[in-house]
Amino acid sequence: MLGFHLDLEENRYEFANFCRVYDDRKSFDINGGKGLLTQVNIISWLLALVPILSLLVLIVKLRWGGSKAGPVGWFIAIVVAILFFGADLQIIAIGSLKGLWSTIYILYIIWGALALYNVVDIVKGFDTITRYMTAWTGGNRLIQLFTVGWAFPSFIQGVCGFGAPVAVSAPLLVGLGFNPILAATTVLIAHAWSITFGSLGSSYGAIISIVDPDPKGLAFWSSTYLAITCVLGGIIITHLYKGWRTVLQSMPSILLLGLAMSGSFWLTVNYLTPYLGSLVGGIVGLVFGSWVLIRMPWNEKERSRVEPISTAEGTGMNFMVAASAYFFLVFIVFVVYMTPIKDALAWATVGLSFPETATGLGFVNKAVDLYSPINVLTTPGTLIFLSAFAAILFYISKGLWGKGFTGTVLTNLVKQANPTTITVISMCMMAMVMMETGITAVLAQGVASATGSLYPVFAPLIGALGAFMTGSNTSSNILFAAFQRDVAVLLNIDHVVILSLQTAGGSIGCMFSPMKVALGTAVTGISGSEGVIIKKTLGYGIFLCLLVGILGILTLLYF
Repeated sequence: MLGFHLDLEENRYEFANFCRVYDDRKSFDINGGKGLLTQVNIISWLLALVPILSLLVLIVKLRWGGSKAGPVGWFIAIVVAILFFGADLQIIAIGSLKGLWSTIYILYIIWGALALYNVVDIVKGFDTITRYMTAWTGGNRLIQLFTVGWAFPSFIQGVCGFGAPVAVSAPLLVGLGFNPILAATTVLIAHAWSITFGSLGSSYGAIISIVDPDPKGLAFWSSTYLAITCVLGGIIITHLYKGWRTVLQSMPSILLLGLAMSGSFWLTVNYLTPYLGSLVGGIVGLVFGSWVLIRMPWNEKERSRVEPISTAEGTGMNFMVAASAYFFLVFIVFVVYMTPIKDALAWATVGLSFPETATGLGFVNKAVDLYSPINVLTTPGTLIFLSAFAAILFYISKGLWGKGFTGTVLTNLVKQANPTTITVISMCMMAMVMMETGITAVLAQGVASATGSLYPVFAPLIGALGAFMTGSNTSSNILFAAFQRDVAVLLNIDHVVILSLQTAGGSIGCMFSPMKVALGTAVTGISGSEGVIIKKTLGYGIFLCLLVGILGILTLLYF
């Protein structure tokens, strides 16, 4: 086919036929040999795979960072598209510009989340939060592991993510006396469930921005799969800590905390807003982990060890003051999203228009008048920055905001966000170039032809592969959302379920991503032990991906 068939008119006809079928979302008879699918051969499919394989080699084999590998991957995608897929410079430029525009929504959330995190961090808010949690556990080691290693990083993921949960929580576990390898492994596994709807929903927002599925359906199924992995995560870290006997003995605590977090998370995603799901789940987890568990009948012996904390200790602030920035965020988001204010501000919507394009092989992209529109006043990024500003004013009123703090926050923000920004922009442009030139469509056809009805089992593993490659579920969704959607359309199955499996797998894959693992070993002082931790997390991660894939098949069969 692409680049190898001399009859371009025949290929153009076949490509146009595929575009028509794809656009109309009609049934595509894979075994019947209709449309373009019969034209895909192993050579054309491997050519379509070259950009992704190149990125994998650069990141995993050569250990390049995403900010370095992303631009190279984008360039390779351009070369492949021009040489083998009939692309011209106009299509490349439009595809890259679409990718760049799509990142604005995502980066606005990322920069806002990092800003909010740094505002709390600079006033020692996290030190106070940690001090309270440690005292409230009453010295129970397992409750400490649950609270600091499971609930706390999930909370951090809810507001910041991008490595912060590992960077903040793993050293705290070491400080509490836990083995460094156990500390890093625990945090990597335990917070994975919260990633899709963490960072104020940036990974979820990436799928919405790239492929525009039904947002409610995507939120429902992905939150359902991730809620199950939340409870299983508690079982896994308990098994890592002291084996199956301790799992059985601690099952009441695991279920209470796991169901409290996953239940509040699921309800928030589906009945309030997806962008606060992990944050609310993390907050509920903190409350249950640091205050409720120790008061349960099965922990009666440890209850007497709970000691009150004086606000005069350490930073001189209480828990409510330390965590006030996140209370502001919850309040602002609730007011905007649950009142008529959101509709009143809907006028401030911006987007770009693009003309119709077609490759030399006939792959057509329709013209759009308002591509990936952004509501400037109600988008999550705006609400996060507003919360950060409110927190600064509050900390000033309490005498906690010192001279030079604003400059330090801005400096730290730029330093932390720059690598992620380059990674997200370049990978999003790479993904859009592949979409606009038909590369992802060819990949989808090949996989659909090979797997058929069993494809849902593989969908989470593909999401995990993207996270493994990039260290980010957001980047995984940028890379593979269109691919997964195209496969679902070709197989005539619900693409929203497949996209939910993609992002669930991407969340799980972060637990064994070399980038995240390297961060965990660095902050716990065990650099060089990455292989040990990946070996521990990889097996659990693949198990969870396969389980989610099986749940996906059951979903498609019975719902």
